[in-house]
Amino acid sequence: MKNSSKFNSLGGFPDLESFKDESGKYGYREKKTQKIFIAPQFDAAYSFHEGIAAVKVDHKYGYIDRHGLIVIKLDYDWASSFHNGLAMVERNNRYGYINQEGKEIVPIIYEHIDDFHEGLAPVKLNDKWGYVDCSGKVVIPPRYDDSWCFNESLAAVRVDEKWGFIDKTGHLLIPLQYDYAWNFKEDVAAVKQNGKWGFIDKAGQEFLPFLYDEADSFSKGFAEVKMDTLWGVIDKTGTWVKNENCI
Repeated sequence: MKNSSKFNSLGGFPDLESFKDESGKYGYREKKTQKIFIAPQFDAAYSFHEGIAAVKVDHKYGYIDRHGLIVIKLDYDWASSFHNGLAMVERNNRYGYINQEGKEIVPIIYEHIDDFHEGLAPVKLNDKWGYVDCSGKVVIPPRYDDSWCFNESLAAVRVDEKWGFIDKTGHLLIPLQYDYAWNFKEDVAAVKQNGKWGFIDKAGQEFLPFLYDEADSFSKGFAEVKMDTLWGVIDKTGTWVKNENCI
């Protein structure tokens, strides 16, 4: 790949951003000066993360370093940016994770894959969901019909039409009995049962009654809920602290 600049005078690289030229090709330029650093030559170009950036040429994605040199070959149908040493990639409608040497850490075999949270990522294989760790090891075999990422050491999962919660060993801590469930946040989870939403604690006990037609997770001590046509915000005692009529 062509490179149109060198290291800056401080011995490091400037802050780069991608840009598109008149021909429709992407390159990189210094944000402050707008000076071209890597000449436009890519069909798509992502931001640099952890020293490298995903780029696309002729329908294939790979990665370049800040010199504009290819460091991971253009071998993927799609590629994400690197985070914590790993990047999600797609090939032939299958997903996995690679490291910065281009080695498959999580094999590119999954029908779908999600981000890592608390060291585990949901993966879908043969239409079932399970979890892998950052080494690619299958920690919880795919056996769920749907799943969320782990949060506060628990994850909401679905089997058939019912949701419950598992721990990081795959042990079912809260039974599959809810029509829908959000993950735990601030030690409580919004769950739906018999057409109404309420909140439970990590023992599976009712924290706030099933009164709401809609409910979101708690954040900083408050949660957004809906009763009939009224949307509002409640605290952890169930007291409405703000509401407004739905228009």
